[in-house]
Parts: sequence; structure tokens; C-alpha cells
Amino acid sequence: MDQISFGGALISGENIIHDSTREIFRKPLGAVPCGTEVTLALRITSLHIESAVLCVLRGGFVDRLELLPEEDKLCARYIAPWETVASGSPLWYWFEITLQGGAVCYYGAEPPYMSGLGRIYKAPPPAFQLTVYDPGFTTPDWTKSAVMYQIFPDRFCMGDEAGVREGVLYHNRLGRADIELHESWSDEPVYEAKPGMTHYVPCDLFGGDLEGIRQKLPYLKDLGVTLLYLNPVFEAASNHRYNTADYLKIDPVLGDAAAFRRLTQEARAAGIKIILDGVFSHTGDDSLYFNKPGRYAGDGAFQSTTSPYYSWYKFQAHPDWYESWWGFKSLPEVNESDPGWQEFMITGQGSVIKHWLREGAAGYRLDVADELPDETIEQIRAALKEADPEGFLLGEVWEDATTKESYGKQRSYALGLGLDSVMNYPFLNRTIEYLKGEIDAWQYCRFLTHQRHTYPPPMYYSLMNLISSHDVCRARSVLPVDVNAGEMTRAEQARFKLTEEEYELGGKRQRLAAAIQYSLPGIPSVYYGDEAGMTGLLDPFNRRSFREEDPALLDWYKKLGTLRRSKPVLCTGEVRFFAGTGNILAILRHTKNGLDFFGKEIGHSAILTIINPTEDYHRIVFDLQNETKEETKGDGSYVSFLETIVIHSLLTERKATLDKGLFDIDLPPLTAEIFKII
Repeated sequence: MDQISFGGALISGENIIHDSTREIFRKPLGAVPCGTEVTLALRITSLHIESAVLCVLRGGFVDRLELLPEEDKLCARYIAPWETVASGSPLWYWFEITLQGGAVCYYGAEPPYMSGLGRIYKAPPPAFQLTVYDPGFTTPDWTKSAVMYQIFPDRFCMGDEAGVREGVLYHNRLGRADIELHESWSDEPVYEAKPGMTHYVPCDLFGGDLEGIRQKLPYLKDLGVTLLYLNPVFEAASNHRYNTADYLKIDPVLGDAAAFRRLTQEARAAGIKIILDGVFSHTGDDSLYFNKPGRYAGDGAFQSTTSPYYSWYKFQAHPDWYESWWGFKSLPEVNESDPGWQEFMITGQGSVIKHWLREGAAGYRLDVADELPDETIEQIRAALKEADPEGFLLGEVWEDATTKESYGKQRSYALGLGLDSVMNYPFLNRTIEYLKGEIDAWQYCRFLTHQRHTYPPPMYYSLMNLISSHDVCRARSVLPVDVNAGEMTRAEQARFKLTEEEYELGGKRQRLAAAIQYSLPGIPSVYYGDEAGMTGLLDPFNRRSFREEDPALLDWYKKLGTLRRSKPVLCTGEVRFFAGTGNILAILRHTKNGLDFFGKEIGHSAILTIINPTEDYHRIVFDLQNETKEETKGDGSYVSFLETIVIHSLLTERKATLDKGLFDIDLPPLTAEIFKII
């Protein structure tokens, strides 16, 4: 235990303690609605003090509130009941302690996480986070039990070859001669500039289409999928379609509006909802709206200042000087404050947002959400919820969404007025680090606990928990080896191949990652082909055409999907994390008196997930009775600690004994088990 000298006296973390994840120090736990009274406590023992002060940073000012000794306690706890602000924001707090004699010390958080057990400092310290969110914030109930499957449409499945070829001809007739179709589904994607061109252009197509997705609905249902996230499907002059050309038209290569309606209708009949990629911060320059190459009838913003779309864009000097996304002139940025753009995209009765909801979409994933103003995201949310109160709004955010700052502003989209959920890239990064041994179980638990206590519960239980996507390397490629794809050329990435041993190790670790995904609150997300063993580094190698390479892995995902559907406690139950010896992780999901986290009756249930990411056998011992006694006191027993019971794995034939709360098992290397306790 670290010690710090103050006026000749040594003070350690045993003398002053605050742990923001334990109810005896902070009640209620976690993020709270605006106006909630929160009791914050500091335990001080074996010290003589003059005062203890709670310091809260909000709006650039520090509020100071003296902590008072709790009645009937012998100098053990100092508490400060404190009412949070009336509007959503992350607040920050720490403690200032004046010792007898006048020396001052501080107690604050221990980075990198602003939650959990803190430490003593000699100067004003890093602060604990307290997230305050809008009291009316809710997210659709169906998202909390969803299993997501992300599809890059061009690379998943071709269902109508004649339609695909006609769609390619449509683009060619518009003058997009570089758009061409691979003749073999097993080809490698183009990754370098074609002969005669100066740079790489992502215009090679494999012909995946909406009809192909429709034909694969039985496969997806068997996998346990209940939510499809489709990368862009609107007309565009590329294979990724992030350079939108027409927001109200399905790309002809993919099909048409009738094909989209048929897909959404049959998907819903199979219990599967579909959300679309909303690329609203920019358009393509080769679009109906900007029309730089002049392929569309009528004037686009590039042709004329009298174009109805001129005010959509940010011109410094017409026509050649305009703001573009990250400097790519082919992606002109839009002016989200323009009334005409707002009406077309969001607020009008025939707006893009509302149109595709009427056509069967269940919501949107907002591309580069950080580059849309909070006000725009709130407008989109309002339009979405007006059209479909159960519609889902997911945002692309790469960092902690509760504390994200962009363009010099604290973002508010995670606090109840904007997004329902975000892509949980921090989870992706920490999970891969844990499974590769780059961080230990204690550090990983601290991260998981931090998210649990800083995200508003409606969002936390709907987070998109992913381990791969179209923007990062596939998990199977990075889990078994150390590789920095960002420093490799595309040619080097094309030559990258795992050895047989590395591929096998990657599969074992991916099984563990999936077991974690399906055991946590939030939406487990599978990037197309990951369940079948696909590999690949960065774009375009993470976007290869779908192929099944590891049937055994596919069976694992089917088991997890079945388990998630059949065990509501895995979706909305309470959650606790434990770090055991030998780098072992345990995740406990449970109800309280038969109620889930949100107070819904789902029956008495408790499920324990155990992860051994090491290449050694480990004896695993957890004292669940001791670990949970503080939180379960007085609220009913969700695990029988009064008798010895045999518990069974829901994944294998393995059994274990729970002896009066003591869980003891030998677990083989690179193994995940999910045990039913109740």
C-alpha cells in the first residue's frame, strides 16, 4: 500500500478510502438521472482531521461541501448528501482533507479510469466521474435482448446476379466506368490503384445484394441474430457507399425499394429488425446534390449558386473551394444548420429519416456521430421517435461516449437527449488486450466496472459490444499475433497470412471473446464472417467476400445465440465482475427477488461465466458469498449459499460444485464456461 508523508505522518490508502463502485461509499451507484440525491462517503480511520470537504466540478466552477461524521459511527465514515444538477452532464468530484496541524491532502481517482477505488494525493487530484443524464431517457426494450449481425452488403451474398449486373450497367451508363464486377466470388478485393490511375479507388464489386441477405435470413435466424446493421445501401459510386449519391434510392446493384421492403418484411417475420447506416455529415461529390461530374440532370451545388442544394454545403469560393470530410474533396461536408437540408433529411414529412422507417427500417447507425452537432442528433432522435417510438439510434463513437469532447465541446449525446447507444470500441480494444495478455484480469475488470458505473443504464444495456468491424482488423487476425496494420502498406497486408498454429490460437481466443460478448449487458455484435473464421487486416482486407473457414467456430456462435435467447438474465440481469488468480475473469449475471435490473419480473436466475485466457490449467476459486454480501444484504438471496449444489455448464458437459458460495473448479487453458447457478 502506497504511503505519503504529511507533516511527518505517513498516510496510506488504508487510512482514507472511497470506492465509487460500492454502495457504502456512493449511493445510488452508477450514473443517475438529473436531480437525484447522491450520498458520497469517505472512510477515514486512524487519523485525526480538522475537516473533510467534497469538491464537485461543474460548469467550470468548484462547489465545496463539508462532509459530516455519520451518526453512531466512531470516526469511520464522513458523508455528504448532495443533489445533482438539473441538466445532463458528467460531473467530477474529489475530496480535500485537512489534518490536525493544518496539512492538506486529497483523495481522488486513479487513472486511467475515473471510477472504483481511488488514492491519496498531495495536490488536487484526478476526479471521480459522476454521470448525470436526462430523467426521461429510455431505450427500446428489444435492443437489450438483441444479437446484432453487421453486414457489408457488397460482400455478404449475391442473390440476384442478373439484377446485380444490370445495376453495374446503370453506373457505367452514368459514366462511372471504373465500377466493375468481379467474375469470381473468391477473388481478392482490389487494393491498389488500377493501371492508368494515380490512386486506389474502391469501385470493385463482388455483387452482394439485398436479395442475397433475404435468402440468408434462415442462416441468420439459426445464428440467433435479431438485429441486422447494414453498411450503406443508398446509391453511391463505390463499393462501400459512404459517398452517398441519392438518399432516397437503393443502389441499383443492391436492388430497389421493393427488394428492401421485401427484405425488411421477411426479416421481421423471422424476428429480425434492420437498421441502416446514416451517412449524413457529408455526401459524395458525384451525387444528385453536389453533382461535380455533372452526371445527374439538373444543377447540383457545384454547378450553380442557384441550385436548391447550394446552401447545403460550405463554400468559401464557388465552385472549387469547399469544406470536405477530412480533406477528401470527393466528400463535401454539409451544413447541418441549413433549414433546407434539415427539412429534406430530418424534419419534413417525406424526410430521409422518416421515409426509410416507413419502408421497414427499425432505426439508424449514425456515421461519424462526433461530426454531427448535438442539436442535429437530437433532431434526428425526435424525428425517429415520432415516426417509431421503438426506433433505435446508434452512433459511431470510438471513445468513451459519456466524456467525449469534439470540436472544443463536451458532447451530450450519451446523456439521454441524443443517441440510444454507441459502438463500444473501448470494449473491443480492452477485450483484445486482455485475451492477448497485454492487460491482466484485474485491469480488465476495472474497465468493465467503469463502463457499468459511468454509462446511463438505458444506454449501457444497449451498448453495441463488438470485436470487429469494417473499420478495424478482424479479431481472428489480431488475437493470435502482434501486428500493427496501420504501419503496413496495403501490399504488405495483402500478403499477411496466419500460420496454421496462429489461426488455431486465434480461433480459441475468439471463442473467449464471444463468450464475454454474450455474457455482458449490451448487444453482442458479430461482423459478417467472423462467426465463420474469416481473417483480414484493414480495409479492404476486412471486407473480403463471405466464406466459411471454421465450421466449429460457427457452432460456438450458434450455442451462444441460443443461450442468449433462452436466458433473459443475460440480457437485463444485474452484473458483477471478478478477477481471479491466474488472470481468470468471472462475470456474474443475476436477478434480485426475481427482478431484473429494470425491475421487471423474469424469475430467480443466476449465471456465472468463467474465462481462462492463459495457456495453463488454473484452479479457480471465487467466494461469491463474500463478494456479494454487501450488495445483497436485505434484498433477497439470488444464489443459495446455505447448501452445497452442483452447477452445470450451459456450453459443455462440465460440472462444478458451489459449496456455500465457494466456487472451485479446475479450468483448462483457453477455455470459457457458462454455468447455470439458478
